[in-house]
Amino acid sequence: MNGLKKKGNTHNLSLTMKKVKVVQMYKRAIKISFLLIFGLKFSAYSQNSTLVISEKDGKYGVRNNKGETVIEEKYASVILLSDNNMLVYEENPGWPMVINQKGEILVSKTNYIGKVLDAFANHFICQYYKDGKMADIVLIKAPDVVLYNFPLKYTYAEFVRDSCYTYVNAQTIAPGEKLSIDINGKIIAGADNADFDYIKEILKPCNGLAVVLKNKGYEGTLSGVYDLNNKKMIIPCDFSDIELEKESKLIKAFDRVYTSTYSLYDMKGKLIKTWDQIKK
Repeated sequence: MNGLKKKGNTHNLSLTMKKVKVVQMYKRAIKISFLLIFGLKFSAYSQNSTLVISEKDGKYGVRNNKGETVIEEKYASVILLSDNNMLVYEENPGWPMVINQKGEILVSKTNYIGKVLDAFANHFICQYYKDGKMADIVLIKAPDVVLYNFPLKYTYAEFVRDSCYTYVNAQTIAPGEKLSIDINGKIIAGADNADFDYIKEILKPCNGLAVVLKNKGYEGTLSGVYDLNNKKMIIPCDFSDIELEKESKLIKAFDRVYTSTYSLYDMKGKLIKTWDQIKK
C-alpha cells in the first residue's frame, strides 16, 4: 500500500508540475503578445534590435541585428521605442524607465509614467499613470527634464517628423482641437493663439517657415505663413491657399475670392507682386 500510495503521489506531483509549466508558458505567451502589440507602432523604427527571453527565468533583453547582446536578459519586460531606446520594467508590477542601448537611464522610474507614446532625438512623449488610470501627457527630454505638461483634456500626442522642423501635435477628443509645441516645450499653436489654429505643412526648402491655418467662421479656413524660428506671422491667414513657387522661391498667396489668382511674397513676408502686376 505504501508503495502504491507513494507512486500515486509521485504521479500527482508530476501532473501538477506539468500544469505549472503549461500555465507559465501560457503566461509567457500572453506577455510576449502584449509586448508585440504594445510596441507595434514602433516596429518600423526598431529593425536593428530584437527582443530575447531568458529560458532560465523568463527575463527580457535585447540583441542587435548582428546577434550581439545590447541589453542583458534581466528585465521583467522591454518595449522597443521609435528611436531604438527602450521602455523597461525591472519588476512586474513596477514603474518603467527609459534606457538607451548603453543601459543609461534617460527617463527614470521616479517619473511614474505609464507608457511612452512617441520618441524622437532623446525626447519622449509620455503619459503619467495616476490613481489607477492613465493621466496627463508630458514631454520629457533626457535625462529626466520635464519640458511641458499638456492640459488634461489632451488625450494623445505625437511627434510630427519633418526633415526641416520636427514638433509635437496634441489632440483632444474633439476633432480639430489641437495644440502644437516645439521640442523645447514652447507653444506654437493652440486654442489661445489669435493668429492661427494649427500647422498645415512646413515649406521646403528648409527655411523655418510653415503654412498655417485659421478657422474664421463664415469666411472659412484660411491660410497664412508663420516664421517658426522668430515666432511671428509674416503673412496673415487671409488667403485660400499658400504654396512655394519653385523657380523663384517666392511664396504664392492665393486670393480667397478668385482662387486661381495670387500675389507673390518673399521669405520675409514682403509683398513683391500683386496679381495685376504678374499677369501683365
